[in-house]
Amino acid sequence: MKKLIALVAFFLILTLAVGGMIAEAQHSDLLSFKDKQRIQNKFSTYIAEKKFSGAVYAVYHGDVIYDQGAGMATKNIKNGSDVAYGVASLTKEFTAAAIVQLSEKGKLDISDKLSKYFPGYRYGDEITIWHLLAQRSGIPDYSVESEDDKVLVSCFGSEYTNITIDPNHSAEQNRDKIRTFFLSKDLLFEPGEYYDYSDSNYALMAEIVTRVSGMEYHDYVRQNIFEPLGMEHSAFIDDYDPTVITRVAQTDRTEFNRDYFTVKGAEYGCGDILSTPKDLYLWYRGLTSGKVVSEKSYQEMTTNYSAEDELGYGYGLMISDGSEKKVVYHYGYIPSYYSAIIFVPEIDYFQVVLSNHGNGDPHLMAADLARYFGGSIDIIFSGIE
Repeated sequence: MKKLIALVAFFLILTLAVGGMIAEAQHSDLLSFKDKQRIQNKFSTYIAEKKFSGAVYAVYHGDVIYDQGAGMATKNIKNGSDVAYGVASLTKEFTAAAIVQLSEKGKLDISDKLSKYFPGYRYGDEITIWHLLAQRSGIPDYSVESEDDKVLVSCFGSEYTNITIDPNHSAEQNRDKIRTFFLSKDLLFEPGEYYDYSDSNYALMAEIVTRVSGMEYHDYVRQNIFEPLGMEHSAFIDDYDPTVITRVAQTDRTEFNRDYFTVKGAEYGCGDILSTPKDLYLWYRGLTSGKVVSEKSYQEMTTNYSAEDELGYGYGLMISDGSEKKVVYHYGYIPSYYSAIIFVPEIDYFQVVLSNHGNGDPHLMAADLARYFGGSIDIIFSGIE
Protein backbone atom coordinates (compact mmCIF):
# COMPACT_ATOMS: atom_id res chain seq x y z
CA MET A 1 0.00 0.00 0.00
CA LYS A 2 2.87 2.33 0.88
CA LYS A 3 4.44 1.58 -2.53
CA LEU A 4 1.15 2.41 -4.26
CA ILE A 5 0.84 5.67 -2.34
CA ALA A 6 4.44 6.55 -3.16
CA LEU A 7 3.86 5.74 -6.84
CA VAL A 8 0.71 7.86 -6.96
CA ALA A 9 2.56 10.70 -5.25
CA PHE A 10 5.41 10.40 -7.75
CA PHE A 11 3.07 10.62 -10.73
CA LEU A 12 1.21 13.52 -9.12
CA ILE A 13 4.47 15.44 -8.65
CA LEU A 14 5.53 14.56 -12.20
CA THR A 15 2.17 15.73 -13.58
CA LEU A 16 2.39 19.01 -11.68
CA ALA A 17 5.98 19.54 -12.86
CA VAL A 18 5.13 18.83 -16.48
CA GLY A 19 2.05 21.04 -16.20
CA GLY A 20 4.21 23.80 -14.80
CA MET A 21 6.71 23.44 -17.64
CA ILE A 22 3.90 23.56 -20.21
CA ALA A 23 2.41 26.64 -18.58
CA GLU A 24 5.84 28.27 -18.48
CA ALA A 25 6.38 27.43 -22.16
CA GLN A 26 2.97 28.81 -23.06
CA HIS A 27 3.81 32.11 -21.35
CA SER A 28 7.47 32.27 -22.27
CA ASP A 29 6.72 34.81 -25.02
CA LEU A 30 4.89 37.18 -22.70
CA LEU A 31 6.68 40.37 -21.75
CA SER A 32 7.90 40.89 -18.24
CA PHE A 33 6.28 43.68 -16.26
CA LYS A 34 9.48 45.71 -16.60
CA ASP A 35 9.67 45.25 -20.39
CA LYS A 36 6.00 46.05 -20.80
CA GLN A 37 6.37 49.21 -18.72
CA ARG A 38 9.39 50.29 -20.76
CA ILE A 39 7.44 49.87 -24.03
CA GLN A 40 4.44 51.73 -22.61
CA ASN A 41 6.63 54.62 -21.49
CA LYS A 42 8.33 54.78 -24.88
CA PHE A 43 5.00 54.72 -26.73
CA SER A 44 3.50 57.41 -24.48
CA THR A 45 6.52 59.70 -24.77
CA TYR A 46 6.62 59.38 -28.55
CA ILE A 47 2.86 59.99 -28.92
CA ALA A 48 3.00 63.07 -26.70
CA GLU A 49 5.90 64.51 -28.71
CA LYS A 50 3.87 64.10 -31.91
CA LYS A 51 0.83 65.89 -30.41
CA PHE A 52 -1.17 62.96 -31.72
CA SER A 53 -4.98 62.90 -31.65
CA GLY A 54 -6.49 59.44 -31.74
CA ALA A 55 -6.05 55.99 -30.22
CA VAL A 56 -3.28 53.38 -30.12
CA TYR A 57 -3.99 49.77 -29.23
CA ALA A 58 -1.35 47.01 -29.16
CA VAL A 59 -1.67 43.35 -28.15
CA TYR A 60 1.08 40.74 -27.87
CA HIS A 61 0.16 37.08 -27.40
CA GLY A 62 -3.29 38.09 -26.22
CA ASP A 63 -1.89 40.48 -23.62
CA VAL A 64 -2.87 44.14 -24.10
CA ILE A 65 0.44 45.97 -23.84
CA TYR A 66 -0.82 49.42 -24.82
CA ASP A 67 -4.27 50.98 -24.78
CA GLN A 68 -4.29 54.76 -24.82
CA GLY A 69 -6.12 57.66 -26.42
CA ALA A 70 -4.82 61.19 -26.89
CA GLY A 71 -6.76 64.33 -27.66
CA MET A 72 -10.50 64.65 -28.11
CA ALA A 73 -12.86 62.59 -30.26
CA THR A 74 -15.59 65.21 -29.85
CA LYS A 75 -16.01 68.24 -27.61
CA ASN A 76 -17.16 65.94 -24.82
CA ILE A 77 -15.54 62.56 -25.56
CA LYS A 78 -11.86 61.70 -25.29
CA ASN A 79 -10.18 59.55 -27.91
CA GLY A 80 -9.77 55.90 -26.95
CA SER A 81 -10.01 52.28 -28.02
CA ASP A 82 -13.81 52.20 -27.55
CA VAL A 83 -14.36 55.15 -29.93
CA ALA A 84 -15.20 54.50 -33.60
CA TYR A 85 -13.13 56.17 -36.33
CA GLY A 86 -13.30 56.25 -40.09
CA VAL A 87 -10.74 53.52 -40.87
CA ALA A 88 -10.45 54.56 -44.53
CA SER A 89 -8.57 52.02 -46.68
CA LEU A 90 -8.49 49.38 -43.95
CA THR A 91 -11.94 48.75 -45.46
CA LYS A 92 -10.18 47.02 -48.37
CA GLU A 93 -9.26 44.09 -46.09
CA PHE A 94 -12.95 43.41 -45.49
CA THR A 95 -13.88 43.76 -49.16
CA ALA A 96 -11.14 41.32 -50.14
CA ALA A 97 -12.31 38.86 -47.46
CA ALA A 98 -15.91 39.11 -48.71
CA ILE A 99 -14.78 38.27 -52.25
CA VAL A 100 -12.70 35.33 -50.99
CA GLN A 101 -15.62 34.04 -48.92
CA LEU A 102 -17.89 34.09 -51.98
CA SER A 103 -15.19 32.27 -53.93
CA GLU A 104 -15.00 29.58 -51.23
CA LYS A 105 -18.79 29.21 -51.42
CA GLY A 106 -18.61 28.73 -55.19
CA LYS A 107 -20.53 31.94 -55.86
CA LEU A 108 -17.76 33.38 -58.00
CA ASP A 109 -14.29 32.55 -59.28
CA ILE A 110 -11.36 34.89 -58.73
CA SER A 111 -10.38 34.26 -62.34
CA ASP A 112 -13.77 35.57 -63.54
CA LYS A 113 -13.53 38.36 -66.10
CA LEU A 114 -15.18 41.67 -65.33
CA SER A 115 -17.35 41.34 -68.42
CA LYS A 116 -19.36 38.78 -66.45
CA TYR A 117 -20.39 41.47 -63.94
CA PHE A 118 -20.08 44.67 -65.99
CA PRO A 119 -21.01 43.57 -69.53
CA GLY A 120 -20.77 47.04 -71.02
CA TYR A 121 -17.21 47.70 -69.85
CA ARG A 122 -14.84 47.94 -72.82
CA TYR A 123 -11.93 46.29 -70.96
CA GLY A 124 -14.14 43.68 -69.32
CA ASP A 125 -12.59 40.73 -71.14
CA GLU A 126 -9.05 41.77 -70.19
CA ILE A 127 -9.42 42.22 -66.44
CA THR A 128 -10.24 39.56 -63.83
CA ILE A 129 -11.27 39.78 -60.20
CA TRP A 130 -7.72 38.69 -59.33
CA HIS A 131 -6.38 41.83 -61.00
CA LEU A 132 -8.66 43.91 -58.78
CA LEU A 133 -7.66 42.08 -55.59
CA ALA A 134 -3.94 42.40 -56.26
CA GLN A 135 -4.17 46.02 -57.48
CA ARG A 136 -2.89 45.10 -60.94
CA SER A 137 -5.85 46.00 -63.14
CA GLY A 138 -4.61 49.26 -64.65
CA ILE A 139 -7.92 50.98 -63.82
CA PRO A 140 -7.17 54.58 -62.72
CA ASP A 141 -7.54 55.51 -59.07
CA TYR A 142 -10.11 58.05 -57.92
CA SER A 143 -10.24 60.35 -54.90
CA VAL A 144 -12.79 62.60 -53.20
CA GLU A 145 -12.10 66.22 -52.27
CA SER A 146 -13.96 69.45 -51.61
CA GLU A 147 -13.71 72.79 -53.37
CA ASP A 148 -15.80 75.71 -52.15
CA ASP A 149 -19.28 74.23 -51.78
CA LYS A 150 -18.67 71.35 -54.22
CA VAL A 151 -17.71 67.71 -53.65
CA LEU A 152 -15.36 66.61 -56.42
CA VAL A 153 -14.33 63.14 -57.52
CA SER A 154 -11.02 63.23 -59.37
CA CYS A 155 -9.52 60.50 -61.53
CA PHE A 156 -5.78 60.07 -61.89
CA GLY A 157 -5.25 58.74 -65.40
CA SER A 158 -3.32 59.95 -68.42
CA GLU A 159 -5.56 63.00 -68.14
CA TYR A 160 -6.60 64.51 -64.79
CA THR A 161 -10.34 65.10 -64.75
CA ASN A 162 -13.08 65.37 -62.16
CA ILE A 163 -16.82 65.29 -61.72
CA THR A 164 -19.15 66.74 -59.08
CA ILE A 165 -21.30 64.52 -56.89
CA ASP A 166 -24.29 65.71 -54.94
CA PRO A 167 -24.29 65.16 -51.16
CA ASN A 168 -28.07 65.24 -51.36
CA HIS A 169 -28.17 62.22 -53.64
CA SER A 170 -28.44 58.65 -52.34
CA ALA A 171 -25.39 56.46 -51.79
CA GLU A 172 -26.44 54.29 -54.75
CA GLN A 173 -26.74 57.30 -57.08
CA ASN A 174 -23.32 58.63 -56.12
CA ARG A 175 -21.46 55.32 -56.29
CA ASP A 176 -23.03 54.53 -59.69
CA LYS A 177 -21.92 57.93 -60.99
CA ILE A 178 -18.39 57.44 -59.64
CA ARG A 179 -18.13 53.92 -61.12
CA THR A 180 -19.34 55.12 -64.53
CA PHE A 181 -16.76 57.92 -64.36
CA PHE A 182 -13.66 55.81 -63.70
CA LEU A 183 -14.76 52.97 -66.00
CA SER A 184 -14.90 55.50 -68.86
CA LYS A 185 -11.15 56.07 -68.55
CA ASP A 186 -8.34 54.38 -70.48
CA LEU A 187 -6.27 51.81 -68.62
CA LEU A 188 -2.91 52.97 -67.31
CA PHE A 189 -1.25 49.70 -68.41
CA GLU A 190 -2.04 46.19 -69.57
CA PRO A 191 -3.78 44.24 -66.80
CA GLY A 192 -1.27 42.30 -64.71
CA GLU A 193 1.74 44.22 -66.05
CA TYR A 194 2.25 46.45 -63.02
CA TYR A 195 1.09 47.09 -59.48
CA ASP A 196 -0.81 50.36 -59.04
CA TYR A 197 -2.90 51.11 -55.94
CA SER A 198 -6.44 52.09 -56.91
CA ASP A 199 -9.61 52.64 -54.89
CA SER A 200 -11.51 51.91 -58.09
CA ASN A 201 -10.57 48.22 -57.89
CA TYR A 202 -12.20 47.81 -54.51
CA ALA A 203 -15.27 49.88 -55.33
CA LEU A 204 -15.85 47.45 -58.21
CA MET A 205 -15.48 44.44 -55.93
CA ALA A 206 -18.01 45.86 -53.45
CA GLU A 207 -20.48 46.03 -56.33
CA ILE A 208 -19.60 42.46 -57.32
CA VAL A 209 -20.33 41.33 -53.75
CA THR A 210 -23.75 42.97 -54.02
CA ARG A 211 -24.55 41.38 -57.37
CA VAL A 212 -23.29 37.89 -56.47
CA SER A 213 -24.50 37.53 -52.88
CA GLY A 214 -28.01 38.83 -53.42
CA MET A 215 -27.59 41.32 -50.58
CA GLU A 216 -26.16 44.82 -50.47
CA TYR A 217 -22.40 44.89 -49.79
CA HIS A 218 -22.78 46.55 -46.38
CA ASP A 219 -25.36 43.97 -45.30
CA TYR A 220 -23.11 41.15 -46.50
CA VAL A 221 -20.14 42.38 -44.46
CA ARG A 222 -22.31 42.96 -41.40
CA GLN A 223 -23.84 39.47 -41.52
CA ASN A 224 -20.76 37.51 -42.60
CA ILE A 225 -17.90 39.32 -40.85
CA PHE A 226 -18.95 41.85 -38.21
CA GLU A 227 -21.60 39.74 -36.50
CA PRO A 228 -19.75 36.38 -36.43
CA LEU A 229 -16.67 38.08 -34.96
CA GLY A 230 -18.62 40.08 -32.39
CA MET A 231 -17.63 43.42 -33.92
CA GLU A 232 -20.53 45.25 -32.30
CA HIS A 233 -19.03 48.73 -32.66
CA SER A 234 -18.31 48.60 -36.39
CA ALA A 235 -20.51 50.01 -39.14
CA PHE A 236 -20.41 52.02 -42.36
CA ILE A 237 -20.18 55.77 -42.86
CA ASP A 238 -23.21 55.79 -45.16
CA ASP A 239 -25.73 54.07 -42.94
CA TYR A 240 -24.57 53.65 -39.35
CA ASP A 241 -27.08 53.91 -36.53
CA PRO A 242 -25.96 56.69 -34.14
CA THR A 243 -28.06 55.15 -31.36
CA VAL A 244 -25.89 51.99 -31.60
CA ILE A 245 -22.51 53.44 -32.60
CA THR A 246 -22.70 56.35 -30.18
CA ARG A 247 -19.02 57.23 -29.74
CA VAL A 248 -17.71 58.41 -33.12
CA ALA A 249 -14.64 60.62 -33.45
CA GLN A 250 -15.16 63.82 -35.41
CA THR A 251 -12.64 65.75 -37.49
CA ASP A 252 -11.96 69.49 -37.50
CA ARG A 253 -12.93 69.75 -41.21
CA THR A 254 -9.67 71.45 -42.14
CA GLU A 255 -9.07 68.89 -44.92
CA PHE A 256 -12.70 68.65 -46.04
CA ASN A 257 -15.05 71.56 -45.63
CA ARG A 258 -18.12 69.63 -44.52
CA ASP A 259 -19.09 66.60 -42.46
CA TYR A 260 -17.58 63.77 -44.49
CA PHE A 261 -20.34 61.43 -43.34
CA THR A 262 -22.89 63.41 -45.36
CA VAL A 263 -21.26 62.43 -48.67
CA LYS A 264 -22.94 59.10 -49.29
CA GLY A 265 -21.45 56.40 -51.51
CA ALA A 266 -18.10 58.13 -52.04
CA GLU A 267 -15.91 55.47 -50.40
CA TYR A 268 -17.96 52.39 -51.24
CA GLY A 269 -15.96 49.23 -50.52
CA CYS A 270 -12.64 51.03 -50.47
CA GLY A 271 -12.84 53.35 -47.45
CA ASP A 272 -16.25 53.49 -45.81
CA ILE A 273 -15.98 51.44 -42.59
CA LEU A 274 -16.24 52.87 -39.09
CA SER A 275 -14.62 50.80 -36.37
CA THR A 276 -12.93 50.89 -32.98
CA PRO A 277 -9.40 49.68 -32.19
CA LYS A 278 -10.84 46.88 -30.04
CA ASP A 279 -13.12 45.70 -32.84
CA LEU A 280 -10.19 45.68 -35.26
CA TYR A 281 -8.39 43.35 -32.87
CA LEU A 282 -11.35 40.96 -33.17
CA TRP A 283 -10.96 41.25 -36.95
CA TYR A 284 -7.28 40.33 -36.74
CA ARG A 285 -8.08 37.35 -34.51
CA GLY A 286 -10.81 36.15 -36.85
CA LEU A 287 -8.83 36.59 -40.04
CA THR A 288 -5.73 34.79 -38.79
CA SER A 289 -7.55 31.92 -37.07
CA GLY A 290 -9.71 30.61 -39.91
CA LYS A 291 -12.97 32.16 -38.74
CA VAL A 292 -13.27 34.48 -41.75
CA VAL A 293 -11.62 32.50 -44.56
CA SER A 294 -9.82 29.16 -44.73
CA GLU A 295 -6.14 28.80 -43.93
CA LYS A 296 -5.41 28.25 -47.65
CA SER A 297 -7.29 31.41 -48.59
CA TYR A 298 -5.59 33.39 -45.83
CA GLN A 299 -2.20 32.35 -47.23
CA GLU A 300 -3.32 33.56 -50.66
CA MET A 301 -4.49 36.87 -49.16
CA THR A 302 -1.10 37.42 -47.52
CA THR A 303 1.04 36.47 -50.51
CA ASN A 304 2.98 39.35 -52.05
CA TYR A 305 1.80 39.85 -55.65
CA SER A 306 3.79 43.04 -56.26
CA ALA A 307 7.35 41.93 -55.62
CA GLU A 308 8.61 44.41 -58.25
CA ASP A 309 7.32 47.32 -56.15
CA GLU A 310 8.67 48.67 -52.86
CA LEU A 311 5.18 48.20 -51.43
CA GLY A 312 4.15 44.55 -51.30
CA TYR A 313 0.45 43.83 -51.78
CA GLY A 314 -1.70 40.75 -51.32
CA TYR A 315 -5.50 40.78 -51.32
CA GLY A 316 -6.50 43.99 -49.53
CA LEU A 317 -3.37 43.73 -47.39
CA MET A 318 0.06 45.32 -47.63
CA ILE A 319 2.88 42.85 -47.19
CA SER A 320 6.43 43.36 -45.94
CA ASP A 321 8.29 40.08 -46.34
CA GLY A 322 11.83 41.40 -46.32
CA SER A 323 12.10 41.41 -42.53
CA GLU A 324 12.90 38.59 -40.15
CA LYS A 325 9.14 38.10 -39.80
CA LYS A 326 6.41 38.78 -42.35
CA VAL A 327 4.54 41.97 -41.48
CA VAL A 328 0.95 42.26 -42.70
CA TYR A 329 -0.45 45.78 -42.58
CA HIS A 330 -2.44 48.53 -44.27
CA TYR A 331 -2.57 52.30 -44.12
CA GLY A 332 -5.64 54.40 -44.75
CA TYR A 333 -6.68 57.99 -45.25
CA ILE A 334 -9.89 59.86 -45.94
CA PRO A 335 -10.04 63.59 -45.13
CA SER A 336 -8.77 63.99 -41.54
CA TYR A 337 -9.07 60.27 -40.69
CA TYR A 338 -5.78 58.38 -40.64
CA SER A 339 -5.47 54.66 -39.95
CA ALA A 340 -2.75 52.05 -39.72
CA ILE A 341 -3.12 48.39 -38.82
CA ILE A 342 -0.04 46.22 -38.38
CA PHE A 343 0.14 42.58 -37.40
CA VAL A 344 2.84 39.95 -37.27
CA PRO A 345 1.03 36.60 -37.03
CA GLU A 346 4.22 34.61 -36.44
CA ILE A 347 4.72 36.29 -33.06
CA ASP A 348 1.03 37.18 -32.53
CA TYR A 349 1.58 40.94 -32.41
CA PHE A 350 -1.24 43.32 -33.31
CA GLN A 351 -1.15 47.10 -33.40
CA VAL A 352 -3.60 49.70 -34.66
CA VAL A 353 -3.40 53.49 -34.81
CA LEU A 354 -6.57 55.44 -35.59
CA SER A 355 -6.65 59.24 -35.73
CA ASN A 356 -9.14 62.01 -36.34
CA HIS A 357 -6.40 64.55 -37.20
CA GLY A 358 -3.18 64.44 -39.18
CA ASN A 359 -0.99 65.73 -36.34
CA GLY A 360 2.34 63.95 -36.06
CA ASP A 361 1.98 61.86 -39.23
CA PRO A 362 0.01 58.88 -37.81
CA HIS A 363 1.23 56.50 -40.53
CA LEU A 364 4.90 57.09 -39.77
CA MET A 365 4.13 57.01 -36.08
CA ALA A 366 2.54 53.56 -36.40
CA ALA A 367 5.62 52.22 -38.20
CA ASP A 368 7.96 53.73 -35.61
CA LEU A 369 5.99 52.21 -32.73
CA ALA A 370 6.04 48.78 -34.37
CA ARG A 371 9.77 49.00 -34.95
CA TYR A 372 10.35 50.01 -31.35
CA PHE A 373 8.30 47.06 -30.12
CA GLY A 374 10.18 44.71 -32.46
CA GLY A 375 13.51 46.01 -31.21
CA SER A 376 12.43 45.37 -27.63
CA ILE A 377 12.05 41.65 -28.39
CA ASP A 378 15.06 41.48 -30.73
CA ILE A 379 13.12 41.41 -34.02
CA ILE A 380 13.78 43.82 -36.86
CA PHE A 381 10.78 45.06 -38.87
CA SER A 382 11.51 46.84 -42.13
CA GLY A 383 9.49 47.99 -45.14
CA ILE A 384 6.67 49.60 -43.15
CA GLU A 385 7.64 53.23 -43.67
